Amino acid sequence: MKLLLDKFFLTTKKCIAISLFFCSAILTHAEEIDPTDVSYVSVNPYTNEVSVCWYKSESANIKNSRILYIYDETTLIKGKGIVDIPGNEDNTFLFKTDTISLFSFEANEKPISLAVDAYSENGNNSTSLREYHTTMVSSAQITKCPSKIKISWTKYVGFGITVDKYEIIETQNGKEIVLKECSNNENNCLIELNENKERNFFVRATFTDCRGIKRQSTSCMCDVSEKAPVYPQFIEIANISIEKNNDISLVCKYDLASDFRKYIIYKSKTDTLHFIGIDTINLQPTNSPYYNFSDKSAYIQDTAAYYKTAVFDNCNEKVKESYIVTPIQLHLRNGDDLTNIIEWSQNSPWISVGQYRIWRSENYDIEQIIDSVEEFHYIYIDDLDNNFENNFSMCYRVEAIQNSESESFASSTNTVCLNKEYKLLIPNAFNPYSNIQENKIFKPKYAFITGEYKMEIFDRFGGCVFSTSDINSGWDGTIKGKIAPTGTYQYKIKINLPNGEKIEKFGVVNLIFQ
Repeated sequence: MKLLLDKFFLTTKKCIAISLFFCSAILTHAEEIDPTDVSYVSVNPYTNEVSVCWYKSESANIKNSRILYIYDETTLIKGKGIVDIPGNEDNTFLFKTDTISLFSFEANEKPISLAVDAYSENGNNSTSLREYHTTMVSSAQITKCPSKIKISWTKYVGFGITVDKYEIIETQNGKEIVLKECSNNENNCLIELNENKERNFFVRATFTDCRGIKRQSTSCMCDVSEKAPVYPQFIEIANISIEKNNDISLVCKYDLASDFRKYIIYKSKTDTLHFIGIDTINLQPTNSPYYNFSDKSAYIQDTAAYYKTAVFDNCNEKVKESYIVTPIQLHLRNGDDLTNIIEWSQNSPWISVGQYRIWRSENYDIEQIIDSVEEFHYIYIDDLDNNFENNFSMCYRVEAIQNSESESFASSTNTVCLNKEYKLLIPNAFNPYSNIQENKIFKPKYAFITGEYKMEIFDRFGGCVFSTSDINSGWDGTIKGKIAPTGTYQYKIKINLPNGEKIEKFGVVNLIFQ
C-alpha cells in the first residue's frame, strides 16, 4: 500500500512539474516579444488618407504586425484590428476610412488613435495598445470681432513624444505657405483675412519620435469662404474753411467702395493728441463721397482747432484715419498810415497750393479780389496810396486755392478788419484868386473817412452862406454867385461814420483876396 502511495505522489509531482514548466515556457515566450514602436500617424490634407508609420519588433519569429484602432481610451484601453501586415519590417500603412467598415466617420471629422502590435509564429503578441498615436483634425471659422480667421486643431498625441511646435499652412496655387508658428501648448490661432474668398489651411506638428528621429504629422484640410472686407483706399478732410459767421466748415472725402460705413469726425481744441468725436456718420455706397460738416461758431481768433476723421469696422474698431487739419488763420496789422500788413499761417490742408487770393472789402461793403500770390508766400502788404480817402475800415481774408488737376477746393481764412484812424485837416484861410488850385476853395483834407457828411459856412451875423453834404465839394468864396466880402467866416462840420462814431468840428476861416 505504501509503495502504491509513493508511486502516486511521485507521478503527481512530475505532472505538476511538467505543468509549471509549460506555463513558465509560455510566459517567458510572451514576454520575449518586443513591441513595435509607432513613429507617427498623419492625415494627408489633400486626400484624407491616414498613414501610420512604425519600427519593426526586435523579437525573432514575428509573423505579422497588426494595425489597431483604439476606440476606447478610458481606464481600460480597447482596440480593434484594422489589418494585419505580414512580416516584420519598418513599415508604413495608408488607408482611407471609407474603405474600412470599422469606421463610420471620415478622417477629417474626428481624431483617430492607432497602435501597432507584433504577433509571433505561435500566435503570441506584444501588448502596445497604450502606445498609440492620434491624428489631428483642424477647423476654420470666421470671427467677427475682430474679423479674422480662427484656425483650431486637436493636439497631436503620441506615446513618449512631445510636440515641438505647430505650424499653420495655407495652400495657394499648389504652394504651401507657413502663415504662423504656434507653441506646443496652443490649439488655435487667428489669421488675417485677405482679398481671397476661398482659402484652405492645415496644421503641421513637428516632434521627435521614440527613436530620436524628427517627424511631422499633418491634419486634415479646413477651409473658409469669406474674403477680407474691402478697406478704404483713402479717407481725408479735403477742405477746411472759416466762414464769415465764424463757423468752421469741413469737406470730408470717403472711399465708399470700401465695406465700412461708420465714420466719425473728431476735434481737439488743445493739441494734436486729445480729440473728441463731434459727429458720427453712416454712409452708403449710393451717397456722395463728399460729406459737408459745419462746426457752428467754432472759430475764435488765435485759438487752435484741430480736426480729423476716421472709419470704423462692424466691431467698432478703427480701420483708418485721416491726416489732422487746422484752418489757416489770418492776422492783420498797420504798417504805416498808408499800408496794411496781412499775414497767414502755413497749414494748408493739401500737399500743394496753387495760389493765395487776397480779398478786401471797404467800409463793410462787398469784398473783391485785390491781388494773388504764389505758394510759399505768407505775407502781403496792401498799399493804400490810391484808396485811402473814403475808406476808414478795411476787412481782409485770404483764400488758398488747391493745386490739383482732379479737384479744386478753396480754403478760406478768417476775416479780419482794421479801422484806420481818420485824418481831417481844415485850413484857416483860402484865396479864390490863388495860383495854387487847392488854396482856391475851402474844404477839409481828409483820409479814412466816409459816411454822412455836412459842412456849413456862416457870416458874422450867423447867416448860412454855404452848405454841402459832399465832402469833396467846398466853398469857392461866393454868395449867390457874387464874391463875398473878405473877412472871417465860421464853419461847422459834422460827419457820422458807418461804425456809429460822430465827428464834429467848429472853427473860423479867413477869406482873403490878394
